[in-house]
Amino acid sequence: MTAPSRSWILSWESTLVVLIVAAGAWSTTLSSYYLSFEQIAYSSRHFVIPGLLALGLMVVVVVGEIDISLASTLAVGSVLMSKFSAGQVSIWIAAPVVALSCAILGALNGALVARLHLPSLAVTLGTMGAFRGLAFIIGTEVGYTDFDDSYLHVGSDQVIGGVVPISLILFLVAALAVGCLMHGTVFGRRCYAVGNNAEAAWISGIDVRALKTCVYALAGGLAGLAALVWIGQYGSARGDNADGMILLVVTAVVLGGVDINGGRGAVLGVVLSLFLLGTLRNGMGLANVPGPTQTVVFGALLILGVLRPIVLGTIARWRQTPVLAATGTKGGESVNSTT
Repeated sequence: MTAPSRSWILSWESTLVVLIVAAGAWSTTLSSYYLSFEQIAYSSRHFVIPGLLALGLMVVVVVGEIDISLASTLAVGSVLMSKFSAGQVSIWIAAPVVALSCAILGALNGALVARLHLPSLAVTLGTMGAFRGLAFIIGTEVGYTDFDDSYLHVGSDQVIGGVVPISLILFLVAALAVGCLMHGTVFGRRCYAVGNNAEAAWISGIDVRALKTCVYALAGGLAGLAALVWIGQYGSARGDNADGMILLVVTAVVLGGVDINGGRGAVLGVVLSLFLLGTLRNGMGLANVPGPTQTVVFGALLILGVLRPIVLGTIARWRQTPVLAATGTKGGESVNSTT
């Protein structure tokens, strides 16, 4: 067995695959219809929206920051969509404008964090409320439902025999694009360098402030894309859209193996964790598990994701201790014999 294959078997991603299979096996015991391809494909729609937000958050966390305002940014995007639809603006104009508007909101977060050196948790906590209020100002509490059919296409229609949701294909394309960006470009390597040591990255010539601003803008743009999927799935735009979704988004990122302190993590892990969370949610739905109980489960998984690197680091140090002790003993014997 080669070294790369051994590292895959022992990697966190392989563990997530095993957990997905186990969760799927558990779900099959709850309903004989679970293994239906149509059922699995349809249920996959439910993690596309948090998945798009998680892709953006993953990049932010890699550089050592956090953004808990993404769900509120999505709400702003959805109510902007409603205004464009009411004004009979083409979706081909509305979608890019909304994505750009949400990217600007993200860039505002990035400027406050990177340019003014403010803590990202405090900044995005404040903008979470501010963006949510902005969504209510632009829209209403009642909500807008009279969307043009073209606005609903991405979030509601299906292809390949009327089975595979277009939104799922959109998410997979976005995941592939972010994966290539983070793992195959200079931009991605700089993100990991900043996450590992921002000061050293600055000394080496990386414009840390500009990089972080771009990262936040990217996360905001993906939230705008998620807004397009939202109105297609739910057919409604109002100020409280996606309220409470950030717990699932952060859980997907951390459970996917992204180090909350920055510098480490892969898009594949985030995608696999989303499949795991989606499988668990689908199974708990079949088992009629109440919503609050599902929230407790996701919260516990978030804690597990945070504790994972700490536990693994402790185990690694514990395994190294006997080796170091043995090395020290041999060295001591060698010195004594020489003396």
